[in-house]
Amino acid sequence: MADEGGPGANLTGNETSTGQQTDTSGQSSQTEERPVSANAFKKINGQYVNMYGDPVPGVLARGVSVAKYQGDIDWNRVAADDISFAIARIGYVDSPDPYYDQYMRGAAASGLKTGVYLYSIADTVEKAAEEARYAVRMAKEYKISYPIAMDVESKNIGDVSKQELTDIINTFCKIVQDSGFHPIVFSYNDWLVNRMDTSQIPYDIWYARYGTTHEYPNRTIWQCTEEGRVDGINGNVCIEMAFKDYSQVIPSEGWKCIDGNWYYYKDYQKYTGWQQLDGRMYYMDPANDGIMTAGKVLVIEGSSYTFGSDGAVQ
Repeated sequence: MADEGGPGANLTGNETSTGQQTDTSGQSSQTEERPVSANAFKKINGQYVNMYGDPVPGVLARGVSVAKYQGDIDWNRVAADDISFAIARIGYVDSPDPYYDQYMRGAAASGLKTGVYLYSIADTVEKAAEEARYAVRMAKEYKISYPIAMDVESKNIGDVSKQELTDIINTFCKIVQDSGFHPIVFSYNDWLVNRMDTSQIPYDIWYARYGTTHEYPNRTIWQCTEEGRVDGINGNVCIEMAFKDYSQVIPSEGWKCIDGNWYYYKDYQKYTGWQQLDGRMYYMDPANDGIMTAGKVLVIEGSSYTFGSDGAVQ
């Protein structure tokens, strides 16, 4: 698709994205007179800096967003270059990014926090619900310690009203949240201001605005450039600055309800087998995708167990 994209979509070699908007409206008249710092978007003297080397208050971690356009990635080198998290492109509904699995497993194995984003083309709440359920299904097999993002920027969304797009976004995010994951909305300043009503969107904002302006209500991640360079990644990559400690809001252990089925997660990963909680025993059946067994009798290793409708052994 000509409009195929998302963070980092059109980045190959030294090229820049033609499908994304570089917003310099917040910069001062000194922009053209100031050289870009060799240390742009890196940590200098204990503080992350912007493109000119000026400190950016409140940044807690530096990350990247990646898609098939980045190709093979050496995640150990990425992690060693002060990258703490990676957000990988899922793709579209039923059309996953060919590097998605490789990125998610590689980043997690190298110790990075991981999140995902789905490039949305939803122009109705029904399509948004379908996208959200797909995103959750695609996320459930991996360590998700960062948000699940709805990437809202596609021209294929069409001429929906501001209220309609707001409802579409809230539908997606609520399903993600109700499934036990943490939603976030990715978009650019123009979309956030003119295409949707973010005062009605009670979710985190992943704010894409290149230059020095990074503040926006509920902004927790700032995409500061699409021309970043990180060791282990060939060519340009989008650099992300996180202002929220997601380890404090995304639990590493607990229940998630996905497509009406209950799963239990430990260390951000789907758990299978027996689990004792509050003195009650539950069984996440490894022969059934790790779904919690409920409302039936099941023979496990030669013994018969009766499970109530709440999943606990009777």
